[in-house]
Amino acid sequence: MVSVRPEVDTMPRVNLTRQVKSESGWKRVALERDSRGRIKWGNGEGRYLIEWREEGRRLREAAGGTPAEALEAQRRKRLELEARQSNLELLGLPNEEENVLLEQAIEKFLKDIKAFRKPLTHQKYEYILELFCERVVPKRYALEVTPEDVKGFLSWRKSKGFDPGTTLYTDRVILHNFFSKLKIENPVKEVPRLPRFRKKPMAYPDCDLKKFFAACDDWERAFFALALASGLRRGELKTLHWSDLDLARRRVHVSAKPEYKFVPKDWEERSVPLGQDVVDLLKHHPHMDRCPLVFPSPNGKPNYRFLHDRCKAVAKKAKLNPKEWYLHRFRDTAATRWLRAGIDVRTVQSWLGHESLDTTQKYLEPSTETERQLDNLPLPF
Repeated sequence: MVSVRPEVDTMPRVNLTRQVKSESGWKRVALERDSRGRIKWGNGEGRYLIEWREEGRRLREAAGGTPAEALEAQRRKRLELEARQSNLELLGLPNEEENVLLEQAIEKFLKDIKAFRKPLTHQKYEYILELFCERVVPKRYALEVTPEDVKGFLSWRKSKGFDPGTTLYTDRVILHNFFSKLKIENPVKEVPRLPRFRKKPMAYPDCDLKKFFAACDDWERAFFALALASGLRRGELKTLHWSDLDLARRRVHVSAKPEYKFVPKDWEERSVPLGQDVVDLLKHHPHMDRCPLVFPSPNGKPNYRFLHDRCKAVAKKAKLNPKEWYLHRFRDTAATRWLRAGIDVRTVQSWLGHESLDTTQKYLEPSTETERQLDNLPLPF
């Protein structure tokens, strides 16, 4: 009698599991089955996963949020594994470049951002992309991200109190730029564009500026006078070196400072003229020993927080509302004063370091004095 050995099943095995969110986070649960072994799909929030083994390792992959998506993911994975066993090329499945892990794609993208963009830009991109990756759990591949995932992320951010016209607008731009770099269909294209909200620039009136400067000590008067006279940005002020000042020719230069990882906005260095009154203040401004900075913090380092706090403190001492006094508004005031003095908009654009003329033109607002002329135009009745 000849014994027959049972045929070994070499069919790749791909199992389905479910991932649900609990108070302690995401956890995997087994799918319920009936007496015949059929899956009882049920309802409720959660995501499906497929799992299989390769070289003794258990691997998992997101399989969508519906039974249909889960079964399709299971079928495709079985076909992929069978084709790999038979050394066949399976057409119609994503290639390795498209089917990149989401975390790996973000890591690679952020390396480029870090190399070619400013540190603050990299910091913002890193925060938003890593936050997005956490919110689309358990999706593992970039190709699996859908427009609904992007909409859900932006809706969640809005629920946290972030403004659609500012913060969410930037979030969408970051996600769009990221997916545009991948060779897949960009899911952000299907998400409606958010209108960008631009705050109207507000200039300090001369009466409030007089009160503010009257409350300044000599150090503060030199700093805020330069901020008002030059329109420099806060990063440009806090990294300003004595070598950037050409007091003989009455100019201040904006230059890159690699030691502080500072690069001028739009990567453009520039020069801004100064009035004689500001030059006289700077000539008497004290130098800190062995410190190249014009306005260092007490420990000789560039420190925006220190300068920001000085602004609030002076406003409080002058009996002005500290909430309305901050460094960037001195830049807004400088631009507004220049334009109202009759300086052409192209020159002001150059002094401010604006890449676009549209950005400069937002300061072309009528002054309070101009609006008072309406009283001289009574209606004809």
